[in-house]
Order: sequence, then structure tokens, then C-alpha cells
Amino acid sequence: SGSKKGIAFNDVAYIDAFPASDIAYAYNWGSSYSGGSMPSNIEFVPLLWCNSESLTSGWQANAQKYIDAGSTHLMSFNEPDLDSQCNIDPATAAAAYKTYISDMFGGKGIKLGAPAVTNGGGSMGLTWLQNFIEACTDCQIDFVALHWYNPASLASDFQSHVQQANQLTGKPVWVTEYGCTGSTDAEVESFLQTVNPWMDQQSYVERYSYFMATSGDGMLCDSTSELSGIGNAYMQAS
Repeated sequence: SGSKKGIAFNDVAYIDAFPASDIAYAYNWGSSYSGGSMPSNIEFVPLLWCNSESLTSGWQANAQKYIDAGSTHLMSFNEPDLDSQCNIDPATAAAAYKTYISDMFGGKGIKLGAPAVTNGGGSMGLTWLQNFIEACTDCQIDFVALHWYNPASLASDFQSHVQQANQLTGKPVWVTEYGCTGSTDAEVESFLQTVNPWMDQQSYVERYSYFMATSGDGMLCDSTSELSGIGNAYMQAS
């Protein structure tokens, strides 16, 4: 697929709702998935959620399984800048990234992604990411990953945040979670019609995935076989 669009999922069954030819990748915040299969043209991207032993113990084998099946990217650490998520400081994250991402898989033709940070201010977000990159000397980092949540009226804030991440790090950007808070479906659809074509036009934005492929208020699907209005807007906005 020439698309940059991805699917963030928990239940692989929801992938059936999407036109597979228009999806580049999928991920589930984990290093493997079960309960079904996805089309062969969609790349599953394994992610090491944090540095705990329960996650790192199976990481290498799981990641290698998907690499052997054709995956060419790996992602790391979910919102380490947020205390309710991975919650580790940049130096700790850098040491773990070097051990489990860069040293294990670097130099093997696999593109490796920095931890996915929130759009929080202060020591969070892009500040955390800058500190991580400075601490991760001799690490292979091929792209940075961003999460962004704000009202749909702030499309220009979204664009400037993505642009700033590229300018600060000099790295390609993946927006692996983005979502609109406190917004109507119509407002979200308008937001997607603004930001998706913009991301498609930015050479440094490599991939993106709206939150998320499931059913429910503000989500991309009405069922495992049908997209919601937001889901249709997500797919059609290019």
C-alpha cells in the first residue's frame, strides 16, 4: 500500500471493517496478537510496551516472528512520560531501548521507533523525547512516535505539534495515536478532512493511526464489519 494510514486495534476482528488495500500497518500496543489474522499486505508492527520483565522476556522471540513474516518496523514504550502508562524517565528508557531495541535489532534492516510520547507539556511530551534522544547515545532511532489528544477545533495545534517533533529531533514522525476530545462526530470528521491530507503531504510524516479500531462513541467502527461515520472520514480523507 502507498498509504500512510494504520489501524490501532485491540481485537483483530475489527480490521475486517477496513479496505485492506488502503491500510499500511496495524499495531495493538503489544508484541503479538491472537484470535484471528489480518490481510497479508498489512504490516503488523510489534511494540514493546515498557521495560518490565513480564514484557521483555518474550519480546525478542515475538518481534522476530513478525520480522520473519515480513514486518520491517518495531516500536517501543507506550507513553513513558505519563504516570498512568509506561512511566519511566528518559535515562531509564534509553538504557532499556538500547538493550531491547537497538542492540537486539539495530543494523538488521529493521526501522526502529523511539518511545511514543503524549502531547503533555512541561517535562512531558517533546521535552521528554528530546531528553531520551540525548540520553540514547549509540542507539539506532529511525523515527519518533507521537500521541495527540485535544478538541477537534485545534487542527492547527496538531499540525504544529507534529512539525515541531520533526524539527526538534530531525527524525521522521509516526502519529500512532491521535484523537479528538469533547467533539461531535461532525467536528471529528472535519478535523480528519483537514489533518489527514496535510500529513499525506508532509514527507517527514511516514505513518499515522487514529484512535481506534473498535465500536463505540467516537471510534472508527460500528461493528467488526462496518466503519462508523468517523471511520469512513478517516479512510476517505487523503
